[in-house]
Amino acid sequence: MNKDSLLDRYRLAKFTVGMAIEFPILIGGGILGIIFSWPRLPFYPLPNILGVVLLVVGYVIHLGYAHKEMKKYSVQAHQHSVQVRTLVTSGPYSKVRHPGYLGLVLIYFGFALGFAVVWMLIPAVIFTILTYLTAIKEEELLKERFGKEYEEYARRVPWKFIPRIV
Repeated sequence: MNKDSLLDRYRLAKFTVGMAIEFPILIGGGILGIIFSWPRLPFYPLPNILGVVLLVVGYVIHLGYAHKEMKKYSVQAHQHSVQVRTLVTSGPYSKVRHPGYLGLVLIYFGFALGFAVVWMLIPAVIFTILTYLTAIKEEELLKERFGKEYEEYARRVPWKFIPRIV
């Protein structure tokens, strides 16, 4: 019997499974917020502009850099970490350990700010917490799989998401 919790299975699901849940909530919630005139963020149109910038930067980091670097090593992004055969440490992975997740967090907040609906910050924060928890779980699995190689990589690249900060 699989002893992974529902939360563990969700966190380690392939990219498309998570996005099939998260993106409809972010997009649908934003559209509903506009239709039903839910409270908006102040300083219109600055949140909208910042949201679009975060979306674009998030997609570039997530798909343009992180996935591209993984493909060089024939590693499918968001594949269960136990199945990964190569530890990718080059490109954006030489600066932070989870550049793809950084891209996702920027996308979450990009949607929330882009729609400028106050309540959309709640799912953005929830999905960010789940992404952080996913990174922690993934690191445990990578330590099991790669041992000292991963520990050395983590020492060389101490930041999970943002260089010199987190």
